[in-house]
Amino acid sequence: MLIKGVVRDRAGRPVPEARVFFTAGPGSFPDMAAVTDEHGAFILTAPSSGDYTVQSQTDDGRAAHATVNVHADDDAQVEMRLSAEGPSQD
Repeated sequence: MLIKGVVRDRAGRPVPEARVFFTAGPGSFPDMAAVTDEHGAFILTAPSSGDYTVQSQTDDGRAAHATVNVHADDDAQVEMRLSAEGPSQD
């Protein structure tokens, strides 16, 4: 079971080199992450069926999250849109 997705900025452009990882899921799950390719695409392996929360984050602090429902023997698709800007500088 795979979660396949793409990370885009607010204008819809693909975001390369964003880190994508699980923040919640059914039962326990491995501490794993993927990095988006030049097209903003990523693939994560879901260890079991259920709802997962996936987060993406860039080095400049822009982030997005999505909930994905994974079914047995089926891949899930998701598109994530990053926030407009990184954290404020105080």
